[in-house]
Amino acid sequence: MEADGRATRAIPDAQGAARLVVPERCRRANCPLVIVSHGRGGQALDGITHPPFDTLVDAIDVQGYVLLLSNDGGQETWGSPGALAYIRRVYRAARPHFQGDGRIYTLGISMGGLPATLTAYRQTLGVKVRATAIVAGRVNLSDAVRTSVRRAASVRRAYGAASLAGHDPVNDFATFPGRWTPLLTVVSPQDTAVRSAANGVRLAHLARGAGASVRVIQVQGPHLSRGYMNADIGRQIALFFKAHP
Repeated sequence: MEADGRATRAIPDAQGAARLVVPERCRRANCPLVIVSHGRGGQALDGITHPPFDTLVDAIDVQGYVLLLSNDGGQETWGSPGALAYIRRVYRAARPHFQGDGRIYTLGISMGGLPATLTAYRQTLGVKVRATAIVAGRVNLSDAVRTSVRRAASVRRAYGAASLAGHDPVNDFATFPGRWTPLLTVVSPQDTAVRSAANGVRLAHLARGAGASVRVIQVQGPHLSRGYMNADIGRQIALFFKAHP
């Protein structure tokens, strides 16, 4: 139990524990769940111990959302089959430990944009994801591979012998059964690490063209700067989720 009334619980898994965060109001009432995926090199605990990340997600749970901080199966899993299977496992393991109202949302930070959108678009949980949000989100896997030798090697390690086909939110968009999922994307023209034009802005264009509800929030600053990671962005994400019950 934290001083602010949040209850946190580890959800064990062989590929790293997830963290369930239940705000005080959600111990007395049924609440929706937000599954949060971390950036490259991160871990589930970032949502509790890393100040900018913590500030962002705290502004979401205080609006009446339970958070499942995913470990995504490792630090550099790039939306791989293993990452999606991990999220499905910890989601199922977490369900007995909070009072859910049936609504599920996903949120991805940087590389976490891949598992967050793929969980929604591929419908891997067996239940509908009501909306998804990405902050500085990497959602163009082909672009990630093409523009950096080191990233390409990291992606190949994550996927092993598995194909990348069907794991690219931008380039495989038309194939996904959940492509109409409402989408919020937070982008910055100064972000050179994850180029918005090829990632969040491009995905927003595709989703809008498919008829999905889309909101683009443009901020200022480099990748994962405080322009991205702050309480106001967290509040706007929560409001977007609330608008898509």
